[in-house]
Amino acid sequence: MIGDTAGVVLAFRPDSSILSNIARLREQVGRVYVVNNSPDDEGTAQVLDALSSDSGVVVIDQVKNVGVAAGFNAGMRRALADDFEYVWIFDQDSTVADGMLKQLKRAFSEWDSPVAMAGPALRAEETGFLYDADRGEGIGELQTLISSGALFSREALEKIGLHDERLFIDYVDHDISLRARAAGFAVVKVFDTVLDHRFGASTPATFFGRRVYLSNYSPMRQYYMTRNRVIMIRRYGIGRWFWEDAAYASKSWIKVLLCERDRGSKIGAAVRGAIDGIRFRSVLSTVQ
Repeated sequence: MIGDTAGVVLAFRPDSSILSNIARLREQVGRVYVVNNSPDDEGTAQVLDALSSDSGVVVIDQVKNVGVAAGFNAGMRRALADDFEYVWIFDQDSTVADGMLKQLKRAFSEWDSPVAMAGPALRAEETGFLYDADRGEGIGELQTLISSGALFSREALEKIGLHDERLFIDYVDHDISLRARAAGFAVVKVFDTVLDHRFGASTPATFFGRRVYLSNYSPMRQYYMTRNRVIMIRRYGIGRWFWEDAAYASKSWIKVLLCERDRGSKIGAAVRGAIDGIRFRSVLSTVQ
């Protein structure tokens, strides 16, 4: 049933491609809540104005850029208040595939323990490359899922709460995944459906004769990634999730140090993030 599921799309200065993504999502869900995280941007207003004629799409304007966590939460709260049983969330740079919702819902009925969230396999939009960790068949349990493309059950959200808004951006998805697991829910990936997703402002580069893609995250993003990584370690300890994340972070920093521009600012931002992560108060999650 599509009527029991709502979609949430987080928009921050989107281009017109977001409209086709929303249209594809609209075909699979009962309603789409588009959270406008750039309400003062004229370009955003012009793009989202095209949605005004569709009664199945609700635009929720924020007072400013409130971040990923609070932005997703704004849409999720509306969906839960409107009595939807499932909430399916997306970044604006993800493309939903036909039949994806049906595949994801399988996890909630076929897995042998309660499922909090189910996500699709990931494919890099820039290259068409399916990541190694996303190659497989059927349904598999993971430590964490990225937020975009994740389908949440009302049952789980009412027990574990929504995203931790103090994190603002980065590791928001790690936190809610690990919190769900700690509460006894499973976090699973459905390998039989694939989400095309763009990570950062990716650009191609050559590294020792090999073509690589650079995320080009800003110093601000490097600050939050480092700060929140430290908070996650303090909050959940060093487990399997940490080693998986450490492998990804190591590769990313090699690219930053050897290939990306503005390295000094990014290193400085990461150092400040680490210090603030250590100083972060009330490290335990208190999400309601």
